[in-house]
Amino acid sequence: MSKKLFAVGIALLFVIGFNGCGDEVDPEEQYQADQLIQGLGATAIMTNVDAYSSYSNDGPGLATPPLGWSGPLVYDMPEGTDTLYYEFFWKLPLDSMGTIIDTLIWLAMPEPDVWGGDTMPWTGLDTWIIGQTRPLIYFHTVFSIVDTISVNGTLKWNWEDTFYEYAFDVTQDPTDYTADIDITTSANIGLSAQFRINADGSGSETDNFARWNNVTFARFLFFVRGSQEYDGYYTLLSEGWNVRHYFKLTVREEA
Repeated sequence: MSKKLFAVGIALLFVIGFNGCGDEVDPEEQYQADQLIQGLGATAIMTNVDAYSSYSNDGPGLATPPLGWSGPLVYDMPEGTDTLYYEFFWKLPLDSMGTIIDTLIWLAMPEPDVWGGDTMPWTGLDTWIIGQTRPLIYFHTVFSIVDTISVNGTLKWNWEDTFYEYAFDVTQDPTDYTADIDITTSANIGLSAQFRINADGSGSETDNFARWNNVTFARFLFFVRGSQEYDGYYTLLSEGWNVRHYFKLTVREEA
């Protein structure tokens, strides 16, 4: 069956973080809101339940870590957890002279630990890409398959005192889905966003918004899917919430 998925994508995590609204006037707020809409249109694997089917089936899979991987070993992670992970190391030159200032570590632990001999299908994954000598620079991704139609997790990009964190909880039946998305950033960025998409594609301004330093500067309204020419509109604080900026979301068809 063909499905239109306009799920909130990973792009949301990044597009809100690179430009702050601060004391800027309408053009900057509008730019931020437009960037969020672009993120909404980027259907990402993390919000597509079907994309996890290969992890949760009973088909063939890797019974041991791939070539070059070893473990599991106990790691003291920067978010305060001592956890077993399988590991893979590589060094990347940072300039044309081949200078290397750190070693990147890729850590992964499937849930359950199928690499440790558990034959049950995967239901989740905890993975990091982190510096060996600069452990406060990392990507951390976790997802869990709650049931056959639900998946949730988080993605965090951290650079010392700066971070972007994206949390999602998506439920998808054969034709529709609901999505809860929460985006937070460090205090030096001050941006956040929340999206609550109903099974029919709708979402109210009360539940869909963007904030800068806890001040709401953009509100989003989503129409019932297919009910109107546009998918919704947003309004801006700097315009007194009086101007509707209509948008269409980019969609991806899946068989």
